[in-house]
Amino acid sequence: MALFVLIPLLPLLASIILLLGGTRWGESSHRIGIPAIGLSFVLSVAAFIEVLRNGPFTLSLYRFFQSGSLTIDLTLFVDQLTVLILLLVTGVSSVVHVYSSRYMIGDSRYNRFFAVISMFTFSMILLVMSGNLLMLLISWEVMGICSYLLISHAAQRPSACRAATKAFLVNAIADVGFSFGIILAFYTFGTLDIQTILAQAEGMQDYSINILGWMGLDLYIYPVTVIPFLLFMGAMGKSAQIPFHVWLPGAMEAPTPVSALIHAATMVNAGPFLLVRLSPLIILSPYAMTFIFIIGAATAVFAGIVSLTQSDIKKILAYSTISQIGFMVMACGLGAFAVAIFHLLAHGCYKAFFFLSTGNALRSVERGLEHGDHEHHVSENMGVLYGGALLLALLPPFVFFSGSYEYLWGVTGFVSAEVGFKIIGLITVFVASQYLFKGVTSLFSQGPKTYWPASGQDSIEAQSVRPHFFNRSILTGLFLVTVFGVGLLNMFWSWFANFISPALTFPGVTLGKGAVEKGFPFWLIVSLLTAVAGWVYAYSTYIRSQDQVSRTNGRSNGWYVLFWNKGYFDEIYDAYLVTPTIKFSSWLWRTIDIKVIDRFIHSIATYSVHFASWLWRIVDIRVIDRFIHFIAAYSVSFAGWLLRIIDSFWLDQAGHIEGQVNVKGKLLQEMESRTIQHQILVMMFWLGVMTGLLYIMVK
Repeated sequence: MALFVLIPLLPLLASIILLLGGTRWGESSHRIGIPAIGLSFVLSVAAFIEVLRNGPFTLSLYRFFQSGSLTIDLTLFVDQLTVLILLLVTGVSSVVHVYSSRYMIGDSRYNRFFAVISMFTFSMILLVMSGNLLMLLISWEVMGICSYLLISHAAQRPSACRAATKAFLVNAIADVGFSFGIILAFYTFGTLDIQTILAQAEGMQDYSINILGWMGLDLYIYPVTVIPFLLFMGAMGKSAQIPFHVWLPGAMEAPTPVSALIHAATMVNAGPFLLVRLSPLIILSPYAMTFIFIIGAATAVFAGIVSLTQSDIKKILAYSTISQIGFMVMACGLGAFAVAIFHLLAHGCYKAFFFLSTGNALRSVERGLEHGDHEHHVSENMGVLYGGALLLALLPPFVFFSGSYEYLWGVTGFVSAEVGFKIIGLITVFVASQYLFKGVTSLFSQGPKTYWPASGQDSIEAQSVRPHFFNRSILTGLFLVTVFGVGLLNMFWSWFANFISPALTFPGVTLGKGAVEKGFPFWLIVSLLTAVAGWVYAYSTYIRSQDQVSRTNGRSNGWYVLFWNKGYFDEIYDAYLVTPTIKFSSWLWRTIDIKVIDRFIHSIATYSVHFASWLWRIVDIRVIDRFIHFIAAYSVSFAGWLLRIIDSFWLDQAGHIEGQVNVKGKLLQEMESRTIQHQILVMMFWLGVMTGLLYIMVK
């Protein structure tokens, strides 16, 4: 078990080694990062097998802090949810590291890039494996700092610096609520251990706190209801949910490997993971569940429409990620936590592949345009195509409403998840039938291919190529492959639901309640009719005259402009938040800092100088100097008087002794030296007295 500690430790050591090594590693930095992440992935696979065989386990490292009732133990908790996310994070990060070893060649910050991206991976791994909220918060914030460094990797571009600053500030604002949620959780439960909090949550539903008691007022809140709101605020920031979604499109300023890591394996996935990890606490607050559903649904719909109106591939990818994360959050709000995790894993693998292969795809398109490969297709044998499109449109209802996918939604047993599944499933069937109709009719209606010359060449006669028309054998093969794929998916969904269900055990909720419909397949019939309705709508749209379509587009032009401008969120923030804040800060600087604080400090300095000058003139010269001069004069007079007394005494003694001339001379010499000693003693005495007086005055 102790070996699994290396899963987060290896990326951390790689990052530290690269940072301490400085530029000496150069373009060999990947030789440190790739093996570390690769071994973490291998250990994650081993952890997955261990959980599959023996269930969850906990790794206790050491006691980090203890003060009173607060005890923080650094522990790693590994269960079914943890190992699934670990496989995604370490797997995608390994591919990104290998990709970066070639992509970043020639970059002046090659070493720094691999050091930060290793730390970024470590923070996400630690977040997934955290056993208490403090470790989760630390890894949460480290990931935010690393994202700032990676987005601003090309620091010479002002746009990259602005994007990094926006990402950091938006996440910092959201993390304020997240931090308050953790503080309130500790105040309520008396611990930061996640599993202990989840175990105690149901028994604390009636517990209330008077948050204004220190002011003598009464305002009671139920922490179990409020904590999910505060924690979800942090998830909204990290996962780019409305209104904190504005940072993610700007994050595309980072190098492509970083975008793949942020969008696919880390950062944005932290929000859905947090909701699923704390789901036993979140489901105890129906208001929080409703709020989570509304935010997720609004984000999914809004970002999805915005992505359809954009022409920049980076913005399309960014808003598609926001939309997909919105669907995951919406599923969590409905109680379909297993679906959210399945969607998270599928989206992570797909988006990583998409980001890392987009460059090659764009290059292929550029080469095709350079060689003048423009094609025009004319449809024939449309009757067979319409039938094939209808047949394929009837497959999604069987996928959604008569297989294991329904069990994936109902595994947690929430009524809201069952209702949400039916509504979202019917909408999906309706939209999928339209896309299948349009896709089949455009893909297989290959008429004569007409080629035009490349740009800049003289016009030449178009060449017609004999097409290979769509036939029934293609339709039959496609149908059989689809049915086979649906069968495999149903088997995988059943295994996935059974595997993750132990991590989604909630008090008072029966797993798998009503997951699979029995008896008359009412909803299967409804979904089939919905697919037919979608096909009819697509067919009517296809045969509609062009002028009608133009009039329809004209009526929706205003909505198109709104979504093309991304709902004007950035403009609203600039007008009502950023600009007023900057102006207010400027006013504070001019008014408070310069006119108040600077003048106050300047006046204090001026008065201090004047006061010191007054002290020197009055106290030092007129008082202290005169007093010392008086003491010195008195000391000299006293010394003279003392000298006269001593001289007279010695002279009287010498007058009675005759013939002692030489002795008198010696006595005079001794008296001279003694007089000097007496004067020094007197001066030292009075200096001691003055020092004592000055000390008393100052004190």
